[in-house]
Amino acid sequence: MRKIIGLVIVTLAVSGGLSACASKYGIPEGGPHFASWGHLKYSTRGGEKPALTKAEEKQAKAEGWWGIPIQYNIDELE
Repeated sequence: MRKIIGLVIVTLAVSGGLSACASKYGIPEGGPHFASWGHLKYSTRGGEKPALTKAEEKQAKAEGWWGIPIQYNIDELE
């Protein structure tokens, strides 16, 4: 019984700490890191560049997995 009570106390403490962090920092502009569960699955599949299926490519374009392309001149970088 003590183990269960201890586990509940630890769980509540961790949950409270995480919610305090979320309320302080919030979700950054642009939303969460992953655009969808499909994006998360692709990104965590492993390897430097996991193979991209046609369905994933279509989903990536629709959901904007790789963001908006930015145009720039080389002179702007110097």
